[in-house]
Amino acid sequence: MNKKTTHSIFFSPTGTTRSVIQAIGRGIGRPVENLLDITRAAPSPLPAFSEDDLAVIGMPVYRGRLPGLAARNFQSLEGNSTPAVAVVVYGNRAYQDALLELCDLCAAQGFLVVGAAAYIGQHSFSSAGQPIAANRPDRKDIEQAEQFGRQLQQLLAETDPSSISMPEVPGNRPYREVPSGPFVSATDVDSSICTGCGNCVAACPTHCIEMVNDLPQTEPDNCIWCMACIRNCPTGARIITLPKIHETAQRLYADCQIRREPEIFHPLGK
Repeated sequence: MNKKTTHSIFFSPTGTTRSVIQAIGRGIGRPVENLLDITRAAPSPLPAFSEDDLAVIGMPVYRGRLPGLAARNFQSLEGNSTPAVAVVVYGNRAYQDALLELCDLCAAQGFLVVGAAAYIGQHSFSSAGQPIAANRPDRKDIEQAEQFGRQLQQLLAETDPSSISMPEVPGNRPYREVPSGPFVSATDVDSSICTGCGNCVAACPTHCIEMVNDLPQTEPDNCIWCMACIRNCPTGARIITLPKIHETAQRLYADCQIRREPEIFHPLGK
């Protein structure tokens, strides 16, 4: 079955999820006609999906779940029995209920989940001193993602998507509970080296950073600890100041050194 349009849809504050989704798209072997970045907002205008399209949907894992903002932005989209591939990217610890949650979310929005996968990306709390899945996805991960795309293309060429059952993926219902706040900002600014470039303002998915007197100021209640501001700061002026983040990073660095590999789920097998 030939798909008319491939839609790549992703929430990716630090770019790791985007790189995986794009690699899968390359493997599928057709130009991606819609690249939908839902990191900062739902797409506008909303695209129309049909049963002849294919959606490759990617989100990161935060505390074993999908980021609430990512789920809300995605809920503006409506599939029309559109075949979809659900992909989560996590920091080498565990993805817990996130992949199941994404599969359920896709189904609730009218997509037919024909495949799913969990990939590894550099953890948001990773640093030079305490690297956690540093530089992932790496070349091996990207090659595997492209191979997954080729398998998906073969699957859809040989099988009617409406006959494919949603793959069984790890996870539990109800999903694990995560704290709902109040939140505090995880980062601050070293004003002595901040140039006021505004990269952190542009990168923040929750729009909680604004320029005040030529320096970025953060609204604490909206910080989701994604570290996009740190990853996009050219001078290293954004720094982690929350002790809890440092403690968590130390634990993850100690406990998550064994390399995990991607996991894929679809009727053609792993």
